[in-house]
Amino acid sequence: MSATEVCPVIDPAAHDDAEPVAVGAPLGELSGRRLRVLDITKVRSDVFAAEVARGLEAAGASVEMGIALPAQRMSDAELDAVAGSADAAVLALADCGTCTSWTLWDAIELNRRGVRAVLVSTDALRPTVAVLARRLGLPELPLVTVALPNRDQAEPEIRATAAAAGPAIAAALTG
Repeated sequence: MSATEVCPVIDPAAHDDAEPVAVGAPLGELSGRRLRVLDITKVRSDVFAAEVARGLEAAGASVEMGIALPAQRMSDAELDAVAGSADAAVLALADCGTCTSWTLWDAIELNRRGVRAVLVSTDALRPTVAVLARRLGLPELPLVTVALPNRDQAEPEIRATAAAAGPAIAAALTG
């Protein structure tokens, strides 16, 4: 018996049979919109998320902070609550393998519910996100990437990284 017969290798990107998911409608503008910024509770992600929220509020949006745990999917009730209370959501900062997978899932499920959800990840994980998003039915997932994960930056650098990503996040929400 071969090793793959004992422990089969499963490639999550090997086929595309997921039900297609439509991207939530673009907001057009941020002013007057209700947004949720979901902190995935990783290393200093609260610093990143708070800075993103500040930028969106400065653009006229009403922002509520929330949590999307990185080691599990959001429950249907949590996803429905976000969908019922927000025009769009930003999930950040998915900067490692496990958290990126679950946060990607949450972003897709929010889009499935008609909420434009933007995932913020790192440049290094862009190829992984692209393959998994396609595999999960949403190849056009709104995605913004930053160069470095939070764990590699001090708080002032994280705030600067989040502020620099602000225009791309706003563009992903509005267009």
